[in-house]
Amino acid sequence: MKKPLSRLLAGALAAALLPVSAFAAEPPLTGALTPAALSPLPDSSITSTAPDVYARAAQSEATLSAADRAHILLDPSTGVSSVQYAMMDGGELVESGTAGVYSKTENRALTNENLYGIGSTSKMFTTAAMLRLADQGKVELDAPVTRYLPDFKMADERYKQITVRMLLNHSSGLMGSTYGNGFLFGDADTQAHDTLLGDLASQTLKADPGAFSVYCNDGFTLAELLIERVSGQSFTSFIHRELTEPLGMAHTKTPQDEFDRGDIVRTYNPSDPMQQTPVDSIGVIGTGGVYSTAEDLCRFAQLFTGESAVLSDSAREASMRPEYKNGQWLDAENNVIGYGLGWDCVDLYPFNQYGVRALVKGGDTLLMHNALIVLPDYNLSAAVSSAGGSSLYNQMLAVSLLLDRLEEKGVITERKSAAATFTPAKQVKLDGNLKRYEGLYGDSTSLNRLTLDDAGTLSLANAYAPGQQSVFLYCGGVFKSESGSTELRFLEQNGHTYVTARSLSAIGGLCDLVTESYYLQKLPDNPVSDETRTAWDAREQKAYVSVTDKHTSQSFMSGMPALGIGTVDGYLSSNALTDGTRADVVVQIPISGGRDTTPFWVETIDGVEYMHYTDGLYQDAASVPNIHTGPRSHLTIQPSGYNRWYNLPASLDGKTMNVRLPAGAGFVVFGADGRTVNQSAVTGDTQVTLPGDGAIVFCGRSGDRFDLTIS
Repeated sequence: MKKPLSRLLAGALAAALLPVSAFAAEPPLTGALTPAALSPLPDSSITSTAPDVYARAAQSEATLSAADRAHILLDPSTGVSSVQYAMMDGGELVESGTAGVYSKTENRALTNENLYGIGSTSKMFTTAAMLRLADQGKVELDAPVTRYLPDFKMADERYKQITVRMLLNHSSGLMGSTYGNGFLFGDADTQAHDTLLGDLASQTLKADPGAFSVYCNDGFTLAELLIERVSGQSFTSFIHRELTEPLGMAHTKTPQDEFDRGDIVRTYNPSDPMQQTPVDSIGVIGTGGVYSTAEDLCRFAQLFTGESAVLSDSAREASMRPEYKNGQWLDAENNVIGYGLGWDCVDLYPFNQYGVRALVKGGDTLLMHNALIVLPDYNLSAAVSSAGGSSLYNQMLAVSLLLDRLEEKGVITERKSAAATFTPAKQVKLDGNLKRYEGLYGDSTSLNRLTLDDAGTLSLANAYAPGQQSVFLYCGGVFKSESGSTELRFLEQNGHTYVTARSLSAIGGLCDLVTESYYLQKLPDNPVSDETRTAWDAREQKAYVSVTDKHTSQSFMSGMPALGIGTVDGYLSSNALTDGTRADVVVQIPISGGRDTTPFWVETIDGVEYMHYTDGLYQDAASVPNIHTGPRSHLTIQPSGYNRWYNLPASLDGKTMNVRLPAGAGFVVFGADGRTVNQSAVTGDTQVTLPGDGAIVFCGRSGDRFDLTIS
């Protein structure tokens, strides 16, 4: 008979998109846009909670004040609890303000000096630091990384071809994101930074270095390590000495700094908007761990407007070149993605429609979001940060503020938009030649079956749950969503077949954004041997739970960090089964659809099967025992240091458990639905009412002892 943990996970995973984590994926450090943006916001996605503001938004996009625009983001549908914004023109702050609350429960004002985690906007600090070293003659951008990090090695000889430039323009070919325990609550642990070189040593590349740019967090953590090695300083010390101090950025910090954490705005669990979380702490600082203010980010932008002498003219211009054109890419007229060095886009829509050069860098963690836009030829910049929401919303606000300013200055005389190029679908009969595109398609985290009927309907169905599908209508050369706000096309390029997507995102009162990107790649047939099929069939519908996440990990915030296993036609997600213990990366998708790829491989340790995924290790849930139900017991973390999982039998429902914790350790309790009931690092509670048929995990160091009482 299956144990309760196996039952609840099997039920939860049946509704999940296998084999992605059942409840809590590793938090992404994203750029301005991720594949989620391919499901555009509805045209009227903001509902009125402040009728005077939203009525004006409906009347005229160009007549709102900065404060009015900022308040649009506070609508309950966005999940935003606070917004901070600033705009600088010629070295003068011309806008600076806030909207929302510092805290939902504390009587404290939200100010322009409160700090926000800026997520991947931190990558621009890494870029600027590297350019500073280049100006000093200490780094050559086109030199191999191994010149500066001789201990950087991989299980793929192509790693020797990776240059410093490739780290900054996302074309290194690295798998993507190796940052286990990099996203923590109130914990400045640098494990993800410290172990990267060791983790990369066993990895291969997913593409030839320089072949194409695909968003890559590991490239920037590797760049952070390189900066430390060359400078002889910590990354935090270097950016303060060389960047923040010369620019007067007194309100920019990292988790390694000593400062009052109360200066950081409060954040809330996205799954429980009233549950306040501890401070967002990102251990890969150069990838996503900087805290700052909107005003300070505008000061930082002076590096790229030429108003600061910290970077040479040649260095700042180098950052703005269209690096994305060096490799495989789409021919897109309007876009918000087009990598430079660090930048998400160096010819940003809609500014390109006015002949105005614009740069953008966005960032998201699970809790904090940011967008920074710079118009280098006009000495203009705008930054928007938020607790909750997304960098996409923040980018819309920043664009709107800058367009307002350009209009005031007479640089633009009318508002232009590509929205009119998105028209509602008018379906026509399918061109029969297109039937050849039917089949399995994947990106780095999903597996989809694409079908076409003669009437001209394209269906994209989740290969694990066929009832979950999206429908697009053939309109002659393009497939459109019914509203027309998303368009799909087939593209054959470099020996692969892709589905590309062009989409419009809009919120009333803010500027619309246009995204064009590779979406999915057609997967080749992958026949497997009977032995391989039998091995994976035995894991079908199984679940594996993480044994390497710290008790402070944000992976526990909403539910069990778990992997579900299911295969379709020789694939586990978009990974091809190669033998009975491995599923290897196949997709090669530029921009973002191919980011964060990772092989799956199985290892048996002391008779228990474990799944390796990215830099984490997951235990077969079927091997998890019941916890001792007597009034007193204890357990010890074994020499491996792995987390210890237990089922909570139905007989414990409603009973109270008290846990005496060793220093630096913690536990997490999950209900029968797999949702988090108590994460001790978040609530501070070591006494919890137990759910029947739930589960509990204890996290600590080898030898740590937990004493339990149940009453």
